Amino acid sequence: MPAMQHDNVSQVAELSSIKIESRQSSIRSIKQTRMSILDSVIFCALLCVLGGVSTASQGAINSNLGKYTGQGLSSTIVFCVGAVASCIYFLIEVRGRPPANLALMISKAPWWSWSGGVLGATFVIITILAIPKLGAGTTSAIIISSKLLFSCIIDHFGFFGVNKRKYTIWRGLGSIGLVGCVAIISQF
Repeated sequence: MPAMQHDNVSQVAELSSIKIESRQSSIRSIKQTRMSILDSVIFCALLCVLGGVSTASQGAINSNLGKYTGQGLSSTIVFCVGAVASCIYFLIEVRGRPPANLALMISKAPWWSWSGGVLGATFVIITILAIPKLGAGTTSAIIISSKLLFSCIIDHFGFFGVNKRKYTIWRGLGSIGLVGCVAIISQF
């Protein structure tokens, strides 16, 4: 009888091991699929287009909300809704279980990593204030151009942990073109 129980226990352990390996394999497959999508240049470019459409719409929508709530409350509402959306994304990303070492990971972040929220609030407040005076097109053109110019500087010097990418003559010509685009968009 004990030998039979030992066989049953071993079969159960083997089945459990197979189920665990199968589950781990499925998780690896899902992660690989997700990573392969995010590794796609075309997919990331489409995400950037969606981001551009979102930020262009966001400024106009936030400015409109400011007409009804006041500019200060408008930016507060925007960030509260954004915080909820970010929390939902976080829970989806970690499948409802934050990493055990989350506090340690957060404590290792450089001091300037925490400034993103302040910079985001600055952006939202600026668009709420500028769009009624300049219009969505001119405001977006100025913001996008300054964003691209400063992004090239960030790339060139490797600020904020970004891999360095040289500011070439072609990037310089593109920068001049951006300034020209802002001038044209703001005049017509």
